[in-house]
Amino acid sequence: MARDGSGGQFEVPCHDEESGWFDSASSCYWRLLEPQPPADDPVWAGHTPGDGAVYNGQCPGQPLAGGFRWRQNPPPGAQGPDLEALAEEAVTKMRLLGADIGIAPKSGGLGTVGVPVWVWNGPSPRTTGPTSASATALGVTVTATATVRNVVWNFGNGTTVSCPHPGTPYSPAFGLTPPSTANGQCGFAGYTRVGDYTVAATTTWAVHWVGGGQQGDLTTVRNSQVPVRIGELQVVGQ
Repeated sequence: MARDGSGGQFEVPCHDEESGWFDSASSCYWRLLEPQPPADDPVWAGHTPGDGAVYNGQCPGQPLAGGFRWRQNPPPGAQGPDLEALAEEAVTKMRLLGADIGIAPKSGGLGTVGVPVWVWNGPSPRTTGPTSASATALGVTVTATATVRNVVWNFGNGTTVSCPHPGTPYSPAFGLTPPSTANGQCGFAGYTRVGDYTVAATTTWAVHWVGGGQQGDLTTVRNSQVPVRIGELQVVGQ
């Protein structure tokens, strides 16, 4: 709401292409003056460029209240909404998940010492992407799109493998061939000791956002894990 010269109130848009963003405290629109005035301009009021900035104010219903003003800090609302905060809000709406872990040997079953372990991330918008969401404030909408950058697999025995792809589900046709990251597969040559292990997947999501005339990038991490039990090969007749 803006105030007129008689103290009355009336509605105004939060943003105006020419005037900038509305600040309810001063009842004025404010826009950063670009370019900034020369250092010897009286509008600096004894300050120097870099010490605060000069803004142009336009006040609906109060034509004499605006004009160029030096301010140490931006007027409230003069910079519009926090675009990065809107991007984070959009990410929250996506409800991103860690890897939907597929594993051979099967989780809950029994694997064998020396047999290759294969892992993969079940594809879906919330586990591999891409997926998008938007958030809006003060008339500005930011749209963010997330895709998985990589998954780091920790096999609980000191072995870690980073995969920039979802991986390939194991097929009996692969036999005892170890998985190859270069071939779009994830895993390792196998455990050397019997025991119970936790296979943990750390998924790094890359997020690109666009809105309010700007764009940017951020990352976020999700985790998931499954247990696996490894035993020795039993030979019939021993």
